[in-house]
Amino acid sequence: MEQLPPLVCAVDDGYAGTLCVLMESLAAAHGTELPALRMIVLHHGLNGDSDRRIRTHAERMGLPIELRVVPRPSADFPVSEWVSDAVYLRLAAGEAITDHPVVLYLDADLLVLDDLRPLLRTPVAPVLLAAVRDAQHPVIGRGISLPGWRELGVPAGRDYFNSGVMLLDLDGCRREGLFEACRRFLAETPQHARFWDQDALNWAAHDRWLRLDRRWNTFPLSALMRMPDYENYAEDIIPVRQLIADEDTAAILHFAGPDKPWRPGYAPSRALDLYRSFAAAARARQDGVLTGPPQGAAAQ
Repeated sequence: MEQLPPLVCAVDDGYAGTLCVLMESLAAAHGTELPALRMIVLHHGLNGDSDRRIRTHAERMGLPIELRVVPRPSADFPVSEWVSDAVYLRLAAGEAITDHPVVLYLDADLLVLDDLRPLLRTPVAPVLLAAVRDAQHPVIGRGISLPGWRELGVPAGRDYFNSGVMLLDLDGCRREGLFEACRRFLAETPQHARFWDQDALNWAAHDRWLRLDRRWNTFPLSALMRMPDYENYAEDIIPVRQLIADEDTAAILHFAGPDKPWRPGYAPSRALDLYRSFAAAARARQDGVLTGPPQGAAAQ
């Protein structure tokens, strides 16, 4: 059997249920090929209920899974708004995963809508990672990402990636000290970490990253632009109409930002309906009703 890089997620107890919804989308997108994938979950101490919930869910759908405990991130790292310190768990991937040279990191607040194997086969070296330009902050100096970029010596207009989907060359990251550089950045210049680990990764990678097609990390802009806190920072770089059109070809739909489809107030939209369909499938599997892939759940 072809040995593909594993999928890596990082969660705390608050995102255990969300991870199960992500797994439902994996099942729908891959069907009988799901066992060809495997998942590693990083955490710094899930409670027993969360641990059992994740393991049982994966077992029932036939997804090979492993949970690995990593040290709690430093209390000096900035945390604010809708995130917990679990946002930094992915920075432990280099130390926690030494048995796989390349991994695909996925945030838990996303849905997989198409086969991931073409992405998993993408060569990363000689750069350290592959990612997608952030839909709302595609370049440095536009928007609120990486505040203080001038003081940091980062040029305006440099591409800025979203860290919710990253194909990581862990051997290269260890060799060049990427994650250590991120931790130094967060400890020494926390005022510049508006988007936490994502700002740290963009600074530490020094623009050495492979640009992936937007279909591998698509934001549901048709819903986000209807939320009261939405701001468009880069219309002249990526027009909103193009970002909305991207939803029709999305392989990964990423509910980035503070507005989440499992919380009250999310804008009525196709993206919300889609998320709810996978959440219902996850509940059915947890109740022992669903034993195979959720039928039709991935249809857009």
